[in-house]
Amino acid sequence: MYEKSLGALGSCLRATKKILPGTILLTFDPTCTIREQTYQTVQVGINQHILADSFFSLLNHSCDPNLIIDTKKGAVYALKNIDSREELNFFYPSTEWDMSSPFVCNCNKPECISYIGGAWWTPVNILASHYLNDHIVYLIKEKIDNASKLDRFRRR
Repeated sequence: MYEKSLGALGSCLRATKKILPGTILLTFDPTCTIREQTYQTVQVGINQHILADSFFSLLNHSCDPNLIIDTKKGAVYALKNIDSREELNFFYPSTEWDMSSPFVCNCNKPECISYIGGAWWTPVNILASHYLNDHIVYLIKEKIDNASKLDRFRRR
């Protein structure tokens, strides 16, 4: 269904045949976590990360992703039709709150957000247009709630 390939930004995974939306490409155990975050981990919960295996480590970011990583179900599945030879990618802020190795995005998509540092650094209106994992939604709500409390404090 996919194979390691060389892409514009280095190693990547490419589809070897057409993949339909909803197709599961990989399952994983989201409970085998570590606390330490590195550029080689995927965040699956608050202060919970899994070590990226060869599949995850080859998934690049896109601001117009074709995959979703569902950290609750432990599944990676197609978000939309993926053509044969198309690079497999996902929206990093959908799993990552504050990345250990942020970078400037080069996806060249019209919807490119330029800076990829995790959901913490991404405007809420951008996040709202993407699939987000439960821990990211929780942390966004906490950030908004804390901002509201700060605003009330400033008005006194």
